[in-house]
Amino acid sequence: MSKISFSHLVEIDESSRQLTIYRMFPGGEKQLYTQIDLPTKKLDEDKEAFGEFARNIGENILIDSPVARTILSI
Repeated sequence: MSKISFSHLVEIDESSRQLTIYRMFPGGEKQLYTQIDLPTKKLDEDKEAFGEFARNIGENILIDSPVARTILSI
């Protein structure tokens, strides 16, 4: 059985204030993985909320990545 191979593309839409993560497959196929609203407060206004937001993005990518799951034994 072969492993599924894909990368992640992260896009930020300024007008909708959303961060979108796509799975990018060989050959150019783009598949929506998740969409997250950007924090409403700036970093210096709420460092804890910003940290939680950043952690969530990183966790989403690591948990979805077959390579990261293999390397990190997730």
